Amino acid sequence: MELQGIYPILPTPFLDDGAVDYASIERLIDFMAARKVHGLAIMGALGEGPKMTGDERNKIIRLYRERMPANMHLVVGVRAPATDPAKLMAESARELGADALLLGPHGIQKDKPLLEYYQQVSEAAQIPCIIHDYPAVTGITMSVDLINQMFATAEHVKYIKLEDPPTGMKMQALQKSVGADLKVFGALGGNYALEELQLGAIGIMTGFIYSELLVRLYDHARAGEWDQARELFYDFLPLTRWEFQPGIGISLRKKLLQRLGVFTTAKVRHPGMDADEKTVEQLIQIVEHLNKKGYGLAL
Repeated sequence: MELQGIYPILPTPFLDDGAVDYASIERLIDFMAARKVHGLAIMGALGEGPKMTGDERNKIIRLYRERMPANMHLVVGVRAPATDPAKLMAESARELGADALLLGPHGIQKDKPLLEYYQQVSEAAQIPCIIHDYPAVTGITMSVDLINQMFATAEHVKYIKLEDPPTGMKMQALQKSVGADLKVFGALGGNYALEELQLGAIGIMTGFIYSELLVRLYDHARAGEWDQARELFYDFLPLTRWEFQPGIGISLRKKLLQRLGVFTTAKVRHPGMDADEKTVEQLIQIVEHLNKKGYGLAL
């Protein structure tokens, strides 16, 4: 199995009382499938994975696997403060139908325990694992040398979701030291998607709601249509920038999905910031600007 293409990182919907909103999950799956994405990634940082109970995780994974089209891959986020619980989470995700894991690190900034964690958890998973290299959220910085060791010694570590800027420089360093066998997904809201694809990224794995724009960008890149790719990317870059704001990115995306009739509420589990009305209005004006240019985005 090979992962490539556009994999939206999805937020998890909740009802006003904090319960998981499973009906909204069903609508979200259908909404994204209609945009011709290649797979879905759940319970990462945007999906508020650490805020879930074990029972909620299992029920959510099972629902995604049952509802998703068979040709779409399911990537499940796994991250724990210790190796043994991460191994149990990985095994459970595989048994419930995950095709791959987005594997975040524990919280100890030391190379040896980080390497052992990735070796042991990926072995327990027995399915492809994606290193989640996102120091702004995990608090852990992984060097090119450490990533080399992970790839060389952990059989199921096949990919990296690279969110350690400047991403282009780290991609090139990895290509020189590891080669093309370690496949890179771009991320960070899609803010560097064009340049990452130009450098050889196999796809984009991020929380941008208007994922059809990333699909179009990816298709242009695959066809070598770089003039069209640049024109498209430079048009929608203000939208990715606004959605990806630190602190309120989850709330903005949930409010947008609520406006689109996908989510019942825009609730973010505590602790989490709530985007104010003016910031949401400024998001909408960017979408309206793109629609005046003929993009036809849902609003």
